[in-house]
Amino acid sequence: VFSKINNINFGKIAQLWANEKSHDPTLVNIIVQIVDINGRTIASSKNLPEFKNIFVVVTKGQSQYEDINIPLPDDKFMALRSFILPVKENDKVAYIVQVASPVTEITASLNRLKTLLFVLLPLMVFLTGIAGSFLARQTLGPVDSMIATIHQITAENLKQKIAIPRSNDEIQRLAETFNLMLQRLETYFATQQQFIQDLSHEFKTPLTILKGELEVTLKRLRAPAEYEQVLASSLEEINKLSRIIEDLLVLARFDNQEIRLEKKALDLGSLLRQTIGEIKILAEQKSVSIEYEAPGKITLQADAVQLKRVLLNLLDNAIKYTQAKGQIRIHQEAQGQRVLVKISDNGPGIPAAELAHIFDRFYRADKSRSKIGFGLGLSIAKSIIEAHQGTISAHSQEGQGTTFVIDLPQTTD
Repeated sequence: VFSKINNINFGKIAQLWANEKSHDPTLVNIIVQIVDINGRTIASSKNLPEFKNIFVVVTKGQSQYEDINIPLPDDKFMALRSFILPVKENDKVAYIVQVASPVTEITASLNRLKTLLFVLLPLMVFLTGIAGSFLARQTLGPVDSMIATIHQITAENLKQKIAIPRSNDEIQRLAETFNLMLQRLETYFATQQQFIQDLSHEFKTPLTILKGELEVTLKRLRAPAEYEQVLASSLEEINKLSRIIEDLLVLARFDNQEIRLEKKALDLGSLLRQTIGEIKILAEQKSVSIEYEAPGKITLQADAVQLKRVLLNLLDNAIKYTQAKGQIRIHQEAQGQRVLVKISDNGPGIPAAELAHIFDRFYRADKSRSKIGFGLGLSIAKSIIEAHQGTISAHSQEGQGTTFVIDLPQTTD
């Protein structure tokens, strides 16, 4: 409210303020000095040391920080951190305020912290290393056991399993996953072994017949009619081997997804009627009737050639295993976006224990009737239906016939 330049009253008020603040415990280490532009002291705190004139820059109106070393009586120095602020009046510097505080406590605290870090950091690293090594051994101990067990597992002892640690962590899940993988591999190897045995058996019979007939024929000269009969029999066995190889190649191509289905819009009823017409002559030879029930027209996206192969196989089996004057029923229906085709016969049926295996390769429910098929037809049918994103299943009771159900999506990409 009054000019502060060369004003005695301002100097008295400023000194009174400095004296009052000197008793504030929170400001005991704070040094305050108010001077004019000529460096003369207007007011100051009681603990003011001897400052040199450092106000040349701030008289131009710029504040600044400075580090100051104040000489002490014992030829030592006190380090201060100082802030100098010029106060303007009418765009002129009226007076200058300097606030300073010793940095001794801060320096001492930093030195203590440095000492503590120098001592504790290596100790903490050492203790952490020991704890980490202990925890690593505790955690990875089961892994070492798993590795030892894995080294002992071969194709001949896939039944051996890894001991599962009860740790409820990733190690336990890893052991459980590995055991599941071993179980799948065991099943796969067993299936492959059984497949090789069945394949050897299927090849052995026609090859044995061929060898036997040729050996007998070559023991002596024979009439042309006898040679013709042997050649015809040999050709029949060769055709059997050829069909087996062809079917195996088809299955292998489906397994490797090498067969590309040529899907087009297909009238299911038309395909069924065409298939029935082609196989009807076989049914008539056994006086087996085929009844086809079609509630309405059903169109789906499918490969007509491959789907017809499935239907022919199922109808051929139904005719073979249905007694003379038996009956085969075919029914089609749409259920939402699915299409069902049911082929039922009133033959002897399939035992429950064997029903789950009828889609396996070289499997025949009636082992004694080896002259009928090679046990690959249903496997091929299953592969074709699955390639159409569908399913095929069988339902049967002994003495009450068998029903095969084909379930296909009405539209497939």
